[in-house]
Amino acid sequence: MRLRKAREADIPELLALINGYAARNLLLPRTAASLRSSIEDFTLAVAGNEILGCGALSALGPGLGEVRSLAVREDQAGRGLGRAIVERLLREAAERRFGEVLALTRRVSFFAALGFVVTRRERFLDKLAADCAACPFNLNCDETAMVRRPAGIDLEQVGAASHPPAPPAFASGVNPAAHAVLPIGVPAGDAPPASGAETEGAFRR
Repeated sequence: MRLRKAREADIPELLALINGYAARNLLLPRTAASLRSSIEDFTLAVAGNEILGCGALSALGPGLGEVRSLAVREDQAGRGLGRAIVERLLREAAERRFGEVLALTRRVSFFAALGFVVTRRERFLDKLAADCAACPFNLNCDETAMVRRPAGIDLEQVGAASHPPAPPAFASGVNPAAHAVLPIGVPAGDAPPASGAETEGAFRR
């Protein structure tokens, strides 16, 4: 497995991966046009010519990036690909001078294991308006907002000091370990794992 940036030729395979999860309301759907316009944001996990997983780092505003469309093929779950993709995106965030990186997720334990902390979703409503309007769960959102500051970033220099500091992980009353989402295929009522283990393929909207 290796990581590389996405290319236009990857769009059909990316659409199949992302929209396969979107059909089950696990990710937001993407179109070929939306992928083409943001293809440089995507990092892929690949083996030979096959895409095993993907994730994008999109700019939401000055000093603020967002991890989105994070997905791993179901037959590759549990191999650490999601973690590897996010770690690469965090290094890219530092290179792009993002002072904060946001993730909206149902997989709190996964992102907590990567150093993200729970914050108030209301901080970002204006920046997320377009995506939220298109989401079928807009009026009953069950995603948790989490943020991380990339290593080696001076917030004053990148202008991210205008963002309020992220509160501790339990400030919102959400326990990251208890908020993990049931893995795909686990019946309701079965206890979900509380660790950051990758037990399903869709991590982020």
